[in-house]
Amino acid sequence: MKYVVKRLLWAIPVLLGAALVAFMLVHLAPGDPVQLMLGEAATPEQIDQTREELGLNDPLYVQFGTFVTDAVQGDLGQSISTRQPVSEQIMDRIPYTLQLAGVSMVISLALAFPLGILSATHKQGRIDSGSRLAALLGISIPNFWLGIILILFVAVPISIFPLVGMTLITDDVIDGLLSTLLPAIAIGTALAALVMRILRGGITDEMNKGYVQTSRAYGIAESEIMYVHILKNAVLPTITVIGLQLGYLIGGSIIIETVFSIPGVGQLAINAIYAQDFPIVQGVILFVAVAFVAANILVDILYAYLDPRIQYDGGGQ
Repeated sequence: MKYVVKRLLWAIPVLLGAALVAFMLVHLAPGDPVQLMLGEAATPEQIDQTREELGLNDPLYVQFGTFVTDAVQGDLGQSISTRQPVSEQIMDRIPYTLQLAGVSMVISLALAFPLGILSATHKQGRIDSGSRLAALLGISIPNFWLGIILILFVAVPISIFPLVGMTLITDDVIDGLLSTLLPAIAIGTALAALVMRILRGGITDEMNKGYVQTSRAYGIAESEIMYVHILKNAVLPTITVIGLQLGYLIGGSIIIETVFSIPGVGQLAINAIYAQDFPIVQGVILFVAVAFVAANILVDILYAYLDPRIQYDGGGQ
């Protein structure tokens, strides 16, 4: 519990930094947000009055303090284009982004762990060579290009996969999975390749350690050595990558959501950028920052649970 509190306290300056970036976006971007909000027909008097009402005439540090205070309370301002609360629009889109990230993670781990284990146990063999080639392709192929290929050669000829859009699994399980599968493959392939390579390296290193030879000398079954001892130690570095990539899946799915017209947070950000809707862009930046911080904290807690040797007291690790 002490370590969790400590990590949460360390997250505060990170989130403040993200809030500062989001806040300065409005002041550094070209154009006047008040002019965009009121339209071209607004008079100078209306613009001055609105700026006063929104507190835009206050010093920047006062405005930033107000922005952070409101954000902590869940108030991210009002959208310029829709005049609706930004927090409500983001909350409406989060389920789609989380569903895409969750299915992508499941697919990537389902591919990475078997291939990583097979590659390590058949080192320098055909399985190892094929797995490493597949990993190289997975990392090299851009996810938006793979998404377009999946649409053209899978969704078009096979009508069960929708070309665009997404159905939430909470509304319909079958349609939800079918509508999420192709974009999840497109975005999860690179993660599967990365996790596979790191897991293979970790298993290979562990197989050369003394405790493995000792276990074999005592007649312990190879399957028990692999899945009880080797894999438990080899998976620790992999967890770090998975945690960091989880934040990426949540915040970095903008292109895939655009390719498949998924109404998630990423597409909301793209539409806001085109419309110069800075309050929404601010809200999305904060959402992504919170996702990354939460993922890192979960990884650290899981590390401590899986490996009690790791010490998180004041003396470091």
